[in-house]
Amino acid sequence: MEDRTARHPFKFFVKLTLPELTGMYALNLKELIKGIKSADENIIYYHTHHFLLQHHYISPAPPNDFAFWITNILGEELLGEEIASIDLYSFENINDFKSEMIKRLEKFLAKNKGLKRVDIQSRFNFMKAITFILNTEKYAYSLSEFLDILKNISVYSLYFHFFEASFRLKTRTNDFSMWIANELNLPELAAKIDNIDPYTYTMYELKNAVTQLIEQYFKK
Repeated sequence: MEDRTARHPFKFFVKLTLPELTGMYALNLKELIKGIKSADENIIYYHTHHFLLQHHYISPAPPNDFAFWITNILGEELLGEEIASIDLYSFENINDFKSEMIKRLEKFLAKNKGLKRVDIQSRFNFMKAITFILNTEKYAYSLSEFLDILKNISVYSLYFHFFEASFRLKTRTNDFSMWIANELNLPELAAKIDNIDPYTYTMYELKNAVTQLIEQYFKK
């Protein structure tokens, strides 16, 4: 297939984050629900995504912080498994995921009046992240240039353009697909990349999955 050239290049960026305490914390499930309800999108996003980068070699998708704390600290294993099983990719935005999580937590709480409580050292700390976006100064005008750069970018750049894009754009898509569809006029390839469920891959596996789709396009 032909190697198309875009009018506007794809600019690769990288995201770095600095965790910050919000001052909110929970010692039991009731307090956790209260904290989740009052937490904004940035807090929920942090607790459902930062694990992807910290443990980017683990597959399949790692649990979110809420599920981890419920299972391993609070000791409610069945509830923790249920929260971990919520498919984040099936939701269009973080607030919809948040609502589903609250619904399941409140349902469990209504049936289980005996609240387990942990000491202050084991509390759940609600965190948010101070974000720094850096330009890698790597630009691609053609699909072949894009592929060459993609093979060598860091997982932090991949994370920004794949996961952060969905949060930033408020839709379930990514920067790669948008550029390939709008600038290169390759909607089928863009749709194939969009259909990848990134939460079922490690970061390295995700990069390979996108790379293989582009390589398959050139082999047609």
